[in-house]
Parts: sequence; structure tokens; C-alpha cells
Amino acid sequence: MSNDLRLTIGEIIKRPLFQHAQVVAGHHGLSRPVRWVHVLETADTGQFLNGGELILSTGLGFGEEKEKRLAYLSELIRRKAAGLCIELGRYIPSIPEDMLELANHHQFPLLVFHQPVRFVDITQDLHEHLIHAQMQALRNLEAYSRSLQQLSLQAAGIPKLLQHFQVAVQTQVFYYSPNGSPQFAPVVPHDVAVEMSDLMRSHFSELDSSEAGVRFLSLSATRQLAYQPVMAMGHVLAYVGIVLYERSPDEYLLLTLDNTVSAMAQILMRKMFVEEQALATENRLFDEWIANRSIPEEQVRSLLGITGSGKASAYHMILLSFEKPKNLAEDSLPPHDLTAIFRSLLTRHHFRPFIRCMGHRFYFMLIEQRPLVDSRRTLEIAFRDVKRIMTQILGADVPIWMGVSRAGKRLSDAGRHLAEAEQALAFCQESPSPFFADLGLFRLLFHVPSEPVLKTFISDYLGPLLAYDQTHGSSLVQTLRVYLDSNLSKQEAAEKLFIHRQTLYHRLEKIEEILGKDYTATQNRICLEIAMRAREWLSKEEQH
Repeated sequence: MSNDLRLTIGEIIKRPLFQHAQVVAGHHGLSRPVRWVHVLETADTGQFLNGGELILSTGLGFGEEKEKRLAYLSELIRRKAAGLCIELGRYIPSIPEDMLELANHHQFPLLVFHQPVRFVDITQDLHEHLIHAQMQALRNLEAYSRSLQQLSLQAAGIPKLLQHFQVAVQTQVFYYSPNGSPQFAPVVPHDVAVEMSDLMRSHFSELDSSEAGVRFLSLSATRQLAYQPVMAMGHVLAYVGIVLYERSPDEYLLLTLDNTVSAMAQILMRKMFVEEQALATENRLFDEWIANRSIPEEQVRSLLGITGSGKASAYHMILLSFEKPKNLAEDSLPPHDLTAIFRSLLTRHHFRPFIRCMGHRFYFMLIEQRPLVDSRRTLEIAFRDVKRIMTQILGADVPIWMGVSRAGKRLSDAGRHLAEAEQALAFCQESPSPFFADLGLFRLLFHVPSEPVLKTFISDYLGPLLAYDQTHGSSLVQTLRVYLDSNLSKQEAAEKLFIHRQTLYHRLEKIEEILGKDYTATQNRICLEIAMRAREWLSKEEQH
């Protein structure tokens, strides 16, 4: 199946009606494809051009007037016409040098008819050819789509699909995955493969991964890549492309590329889903950690398929929680599909991911595939992408929270590190950081029994204020919280509470009356802040 169904100017001048035509300028543009043929005599009507038209003219609208003829030719070039055919005669007996120079400068084909021709015969001949070519392209595309569907039903792999694509477009094609080596059809020499791999790795790593559609990369004056990302749920799984040499892509080629990309997305998603189904062992391991059961180091290594007895790589336990929108159907969120996408994304960031989805939570164990220079920064970048994908699915207004443990070394301690992630998640709305290491004093709260120590502590420091709020329907506890969080700045606290400063002064006087004048002293202030956060944490725990 040939994909080159276009008619170029170089091919048009070989047709019988052009036997007396001569190319007088723009010889380097003869490979331009022609989409339609149009008779146009003045620059004023150039607005009706869409690009790719071969223009026929007698020179009636511009004749030998320099200003008009250059304006006419410039307008055709600006409107991306394919070329211009002028019938020499009464209105323009010869092509002036200034038109030749302008056409040559833009590599714009300029043809002349030395004998009178019937424009109607030319348009009829070329239009019949163009319409036939378009119909043939549609038939070829339909046949290609059916063959793709058959290959998908046969569970064909990426190499077979790539070979099928290459046969359809009859040019060099490639498949690039960020997690593997590029594949080419037909196979290219080793040195070319290495050069192309380095180029793709550099170029694709800098792309905006949220943009779909065809893109182009110029390699030289005569060679370019046309490629399209294989996407699922806003995440790029791979890239499929075509190497174009001395040509631009036609609509058939781009539609064939798009159909191929869609088929590959289905194959990759099906493959990832099958892999997720095989991860039941990992899920059971996460269940043990969540239940805070101790598992020996050797057993964890065995269950995770980690061989060797050398020093284990650092790992991180992460909890990601989201609030499911009320208008989202119960079965509209495919957790297994999301897990597969996350696994692909996190692997790209040099982690070996183990993931468990339960309810509105995702549990992650990320083992560093190699020692990371700045693991914290890498985690921040990776989970920024994770949150972007979840936002695309759930909506921009859905809250998403995260808690990150300290880096672990011994796999047998994974349960303890998961508890750290749980604590970081519990305080994520109060802390500007999702990292357990940044919680400071509040790291201690998880280890203090809620009965009776924590509740007694809260009652001793906040009891009088809580009682006053309950009796009078006031909000002194919230006022105190904002005031302390504002580092005792009355102006900042008033702005955050959306009240006048005078109102804040009255509230602070009442707080001082209830708690005593020294409530802002260092020791008392620390205890009050811990008591307020402990109360909020206990309230969340009781809700769960």
C-alpha cells in the first residue's frame, strides 16, 4: 500500500496539458504537494486560499505594473499556495526579473505557458486526479484501520504493529519508550540506532508530557521527524514516529500515524493491566504493613523478588489520599488502570515502584534503582506528575493529600516507615510539607497514647477555652490557632480571619482572661500549638 497519494508540481508538469509549460523560477519547490487548483487574478482575493493550491492566472489583475505584480506574488507566498502558472500574452508578455527573484528566494515554483491553454481543462484534469487520490486514501485508511483491529484482537506485540505501520507508510518508522530502547522498522545500522536513541532521549525528556497530537522535529534541511505520543489518562507511555526525507507529511500519513498510536495505546494499557493482575503478592505484603505486622528482611526480599544479599537500596513509603467527588460514579475511577499508569511514570523517575490501591488511598513503596543525588526533589517532581494525572480524572477542585516517610534502608522496617507516611498525611493540612522529616515536634504525637495522656494534655491546656466556645458559640480556639500560626502578628491574623483588628483585640483580651497573661510565653505557646493539633488529629482519627 503506498501512502504517497499526493500530486506534486514536479508530477503535474509531466501531464499532457503541461507539455508547453516551462518552470522559470522556484525549481527547488517542485516537490510541493498540490491540494487544489484555483484561478486567481488579483491579490485581493487571496483571502480565499487555504494553502496548497496551484494558482492559474493570465496576469489580468496585475499586468506589468511592478507594485501590483509583486503584491500579488507576495500574497500567494504568504497564503502558502503551492505554485503559480501564468499564461504569457496580452496582459503579461514575459516574466519580469523582480518576480523571478522573489519566487527563487522563497523556492516558490513559477511556471509559464508559452501558448494559450484552457484553464477549465487543467482544473478538470487535476481535480479529477486529486479527488480520486483522496478517495483512494480514505479506502486505504479504512483498510489499515481494519487490519489494526485484527492485529489487536490477535494480541500482537509492539514490534509486529510497528512493522505493519511501516508497510502502510513505506518509510522509516520508530517506537520510543522512555523505559526502554527505541525500535525501528526497518532495522537501522547500529551506529544510526545509537545516534537516534541519544537524540530521542534528549528531545523527548524535555517535552511537555501533557500535550497530545502530532509534533515535528527538524533534523536537517532535508530530514525531519513526525511523531505522536502514545497517551493514557494524560500520561505519555511512548512515542511513535516517522522519518521524513525531502518531503512533508500528507493527511493520509498523519491519520495512519494517529490510528497506529491509538492501537498501541490499547495494547500497552492491556499489557499493564495484565501485569497489575499478577501483583497479588505485593498487595498482600502491603496489607501486612498496613496492619503493622512485622515481616523478616529475607521474607520481604523474597516476596518482592529482590535477589542477592548485598546492601539494599534506599526506599520511601508514601501515602496519597484523595476526596472522591460526589458526582463521580462508583465505578468511574479505574484504580488498576491508574496504578499501571503510576507504575510507568515512577519507573521513569528511576524508582522501582510497588503500589497498593485501597478505597480512596494509594500506598507506594519506591525503591531507588540507583542512588539519587536529591531523592526529595525527585519525589516532589514525580508526585507532581501523579497529582496532575489524578486532577485530570477527578477534577481540579478535588483535594489530594500526600504523606512521605523518611528514607528506609532495611525492608523489614517498611511497616514503621509506612506509619511515618501516615502521620505526615494526618498533618498535611497543618504542615506546609508532606514529608515526615519536616513535622518537627508533631512527630511525637503518634507515639503518645490518646487515652489518657493526649486527651488529658488537651484538656489541661485548651479545656477552659473549649468550654467558653461551646457555651457562648464563639471561636476563640480558632482565633488563637491563627494568631499563633501568624507568629503573633495581629495584622496578619486579622486578615486571615477576615475581621477588623479591633475585633481581634477583643478576642485576644478574652483569651488572655481565660488562659492567663503568659499564654504566649515560649513554653505555654508550644504546648497550646501541640494541644490544638493533637485535638484536630484525634478528631480525624475518631471520624475514621
